[in-house]
Amino acid sequence: MERRWWPRTALVSLAGAALLAASLFLNPGAGTAAVQASEQGPLPLPTLPILPSPSLSLPLPSVKPPQLPLPTIKLPSISLPPLTPPTVPSTTPPAGHSTPPGGTPPTTGAPPAPATPAPPSAGEPTVDPGSGAEVVATDPGAALYPQPPVDAADSPQARQVAALGDVQHRIQYLQNVLARTRADLSTVRRESDPVLQLLTALTTGADADPTAPFAVADTPDVLDTPTGRAVALSGAITSGQAELGRQQQEEARLRQEIDRRVRTASTLAAPATDAVRGGRLGRPLSGRLTSRFGNRFDPYYHVWQVHPGVDLAAPLGTPIVAAADGRVSRAGWYGGYGNYTCIDHGRADGQRLSTCYGHQSKLLVSPGQRVRAGQVIGLVGSTGASTGPHLHFEVRLGGRAVDPLPWI
Repeated sequence: MERRWWPRTALVSLAGAALLAASLFLNPGAGTAAVQASEQGPLPLPTLPILPSPSLSLPLPSVKPPQLPLPTIKLPSISLPPLTPPTVPSTTPPAGHSTPPGGTPPTTGAPPAPATPAPPSAGEPTVDPGSGAEVVATDPGAALYPQPPVDAADSPQARQVAALGDVQHRIQYLQNVLARTRADLSTVRRESDPVLQLLTALTTGADADPTAPFAVADTPDVLDTPTGRAVALSGAITSGQAELGRQQQEEARLRQEIDRRVRTASTLAAPATDAVRGGRLGRPLSGRLTSRFGNRFDPYYHVWQVHPGVDLAAPLGTPIVAAADGRVSRAGWYGGYGNYTCIDHGRADGQRLSTCYGHQSKLLVSPGQRVRAGQVIGLVGSTGASTGPHLHFEVRLGGRAVDPLPWI
């Protein structure tokens, strides 16, 4: 076995020596470099700088959500003076003429401009339409229409009718005050006050501004801020509405009692005619009812007024007839009533009964004249504080207005 590999090994060694000699012969410099390298030893490896290993646990700043304190709103204790109406004489309520907002207009189509002829020198002047709001702003219970004279309230029936008039004037006063207070509150709410905006959002359901700073001074000066004024006005509205509700309940009670007596009353004491049966009166015309008796927002002056009659729509020039026999007590210009006629019909329910007819375009009777039921006494017009042709019809007991509907 040794004889087999030895010759092969010797042959490989001789081949390697021959190749080395040939390379030295062809490139002697390479051999020199190889000898020098062998004498100097192995070449050192390059030294790399040590890089810092990245840290995965870097310190992060602690984030703590700010604690925003909730606003503390301390509202002042506000003592509002009670609403006191002006002294109202025991007279009939003022007249109104067309329907309040939301009602039926007195005539079809757009109402014509008020036609107010120059009144006679002896007649009552008509309040200018632009002055109505100014008068009521000074005196919310002011009557913008003339007040006919009234009889002494010397019986239980007369005192009850007088009480009805007083309550209706009180309601007018409250309605005008509330309308003005609501307008003031609307103006204050438009002022820039973050707390007021928050309160408004909470009460109206709107979205409050989350970035607005909220703060209320804990001093009496809060009353001089929009928030303080809004709180005071809101309190006045709440108080006024409660009082208004009580007065309206009292008015309804008085009207029911007066109407009940009217429906059960006997025939008029004098004169008794076929036109008046069981205390009933004839219709002055066959027009459509467009406005009822009681308080309403006056369409001419745009303020609250007592409407002491009913409005019956009819074309211009329609004949108006007397509701019963009687004597004409008034015929002429009478302020906001325009051309106005009143007729006395004797006594009913223990009081003097009269009917009145307003806004006529033409008067066909004169004071002192006796008339019969159904007699034409004038023509429908739109004189005085009127917004269109119609008849304003009233029934008065002792000069004080009552609801005409139970009578006709």
